[in-house]
Formats: sequence, structure tokens, C-alpha cells
Amino acid sequence: MAATCFRQFRLNEDVLIERRNGEALHQARVALRRLRSAFTLFKTLLIGDEPQRLKEELRWLAGILGEARNLDVLLQKAADGDLHERLRQAREAACDEVIQTLGSARTRALMLDFSEWLYCGDYLLVEAAAPEQISTGDFASMALDKLRKRLKRHGQALAEIDDEHRHEVRKDAKKTRYAAEFFSSLFQDERGIRRYKRFIAAMEELQDELGALNDLATGPDVLARYGLADHPARDVVIAQGDKASLIRKAQVSIDGVLDAKRFWRFREGG
Repeated sequence: MAATCFRQFRLNEDVLIERRNGEALHQARVALRRLRSAFTLFKTLLIGDEPQRLKEELRWLAGILGEARNLDVLLQKAADGDLHERLRQAREAACDEVIQTLGSARTRALMLDFSEWLYCGDYLLVEAAAPEQISTGDFASMALDKLRKRLKRHGQALAEIDDEHRHEVRKDAKKTRYAAEFFSSLFQDERGIRRYKRFIAAMEELQDELGALNDLATGPDVLARYGLADHPARDVVIAQGDKASLIRKAQVSIDGVLDAKRFWRFREGG
């Protein structure tokens, strides 16, 4: 799983460096998020301080990519010529920082350290520090149940929490989807595949709704950082519709995810 995430990042890194492509930037950032989620998912199986150190370094790198990605999101909506040009210039500067960071000694050390840990780390030499030995399928089911429960707990009343906590629900949703994708190959019978597809479709809808809410919350801050908070065309790039309506749609999407049958529990009739 980790090797797949790492490969996804390195392939998109090459395209990003050569072309400054927005989709490559997005996919490179997704790869880093998936990799960090994998570290969290398998935390009980990893030993020593190196996994946490690597995870923090991945967080740092993702943060550098995040600023350019935020500008890409606004650029896609900027129809006003002046605002578009000023956002484009800001995006170019942010991309300069991304390219510089990717070529830095710190990033090169991270890539080498991660590869060394992945293929030679101490976790390969010892038994998992778990209370008892369990099968891979049982481990996956327990992990997915835990993530689903967390999403349910944090997302049960979106209208009653603030933007920061709704962002945490968005992160819960991403982690749940990543884990589902990681473990999907363990449930490849006909019923498992059918339920998995429905679950992922519900997760995709939820992420779209929560993403729209996040754009509404973060857009003003991004504009403010570049002195564009009072630009006449600002509302065009941050307006995403009625906030209350978006929250209601996101709540319906969460309920849809929770109503979807758990593809990892079908053996128990769940």
C-alpha cells in the first residue's frame, strides 16, 4: 500500500516539475495524504520513532503543495480578467516554491529515508505489537468499523458545529475512503464487490459536498493572504451557494454513507 502511494507521488512529481500541471499537483498531494493515512491506519503494527518522523515530514511537504492547490481551486472560478491574472501570478509564485521544495535537500532526504524505512525498517523484523494475532481480514474489518464510527460520531450534526470541526469531518471521510480502497482486495466476492462500489460512490458524493463547504470556508482566507480580500470580483470565486443548503446536502451524504451496507461485514450479515 505504501509503495503504491509513493509511486503515485513520484510519477506526479515528475509531471509537476516539468509542466507545473494542476492535476499532477492535486494527485501528488492526494498521494501524500493517502500515505499519511496508511501510517495512521497501521500505527499499531509499526515500531520505533521513525514512522512518526516520516509522517510529520510528509505533512510538511503536503502543506507546501497545499498552498498552490488552493490557488488552483480559485483560478478555476475566476472569470474576471484582473482577478484571474493576480491569482495566476500568485499561483506561479507558489509553484516556484513547490518546485524549489521538491528539489531541496530536505525533500531528497525524505524520499531516501522513506524508501530505506519501507524496505529495511525495523517493523519487518519483529512481530506486530498487537494484543493477539488476528487475520488481515479481521484487522481490516476492525479498522473500517472504527473509522466509520468516528465519521458517524463527528458528522451527526453538521449544522451545529463550526467550519473547523466540519473540516475535521472532511478529513474523517478521506481517511475512511482511503482505508476502504486499501482493503478492497480482501473482499472480492460478488457481494463484496457490489457493496464496495456502492460504498465508494456514497463516499465520493460526501467528499464532493464537504469539499464545497471547505472551499466556501477557506476561499476568503486565501484571497486575504494575497491582498485580494476586497477585490470587486471576490464573490465569484468564493460563492458556492447557500451555506445552510450545502450543510444540509452534506448531512444527507453522510447519512447515505452510514446507510450503505458495509462491504467488509457481509459474512456476519451486516
